[in-house]
This record gives sequence, C-alpha cells and structure tokens, in this order.
Amino acid sequence: MGQLYGVVLYFLTELRAGLAHTPAGHPLYFWFYFVFLNGLWIVVPAALIHDAWRHLCTAQRALDTPVGKAH
Repeated sequence: MGQLYGVVLYFLTELRAGLAHTPAGHPLYFWFYFVFLNGLWIVVPAALIHDAWRHLCTAQRALDTPVGKAH
C-alpha cells in the first residue's frame, strides 16, 4: 500500500507542477521512463493487493462456514 501511495503521489505532484521535471516531448524519457516504468509500480502492487484480498476473502468464507456444511 505504501508503494502504491508513493507512486500515485509522485505522478500527481509531477502533473500538478505541469510536468516541469519531465521532458514531456521526448518519447523515450516521457513514455518509457516516466509513464511505463513508473506505471509498473502501480500495476504490480495493485495486482498483489488484489491477490491478497482474494486470499483473505477465501479464508474468511472458510471460517464463516459452519462445521459440517461445506459448499
């Protein structure tokens, strides 16, 4: 969660500054380094959080099921 928060904060502060610290016109630096590589730091933690949430929901459903009444 901390990594996800940090990268979203990084993107938003850079956008609020008007992309002043990013060469917005340069395709390699902007699209590959700034957008793609930093975007991975949104996708990977979000996927891990989603996976953990699914496991937690499955475990909770198993604990909530009365003994002897499996679905």
